Amino acid sequence: MRIVKAVSFLLILLFPTVGLALDRCKSYSNEVRKYHAYYFGIDFPWWYSVAQLQKESNCRDVISKDGVGSEGAPQITFRWWKDQLATQGIYNVRTRENQLKAQAYINYDAYKKSRKYQSRLWIMYQIYNGGTLVLKEIERGGGIPYHYIAIEHCKRKNIKFNNGQVRNACDINYSYSVILFGYADKYRTGKDSDKFLFW
Repeated sequence: MRIVKAVSFLLILLFPTVGLALDRCKSYSNEVRKYHAYYFGIDFPWWYSVAQLQKESNCRDVISKDGVGSEGAPQITFRWWKDQLATQGIYNVRTRENQLKAQAYINYDAYKKSRKYQSRLWIMYQIYNGGTLVLKEIERGGGIPYHYIAIEHCKRKNIKFNNGQVRNACDINYSYSVILFGYADKYRTGKDSDKFLFW
């Protein structure tokens, strides 16, 4: 009986937190939609980019402890993007507006890099998360832009975390787009456009 009460109490504490995170992420929807429409057009399925905020920070304006100083809900490493973002009139990512403008621009930059591979959105998000190695892995797989083929041709190092856990960088990066795809349904308000295929 005590175990049942303890589990019930834990669930009562947990559900409001999950609900708050979902509400917090939904509060970004209009701005994410607006800034992505600026770069991609109005038929871009912006709900994947809200899901990206959930994955990156649980939609919190935080500075990462990852050692590279990623900032804000989209976890942008400003020092890496400073010059390119300046061309878009973004001189810092300290405000929510600048963070979301920067997220849209960085996604668009990744999208342009993936054009050779039918501009699949999963590739764009993989580039945002782990750089352009995914493009080399697609090439090794014969240039076919399918997730499962690219991951079969992924050769990256193992990463050891502070807690002693060891994971391969392929597993980490290739799970990113899968997670976004799953999260996106909570924010979806329409159908994906044929112009922007995720897979």
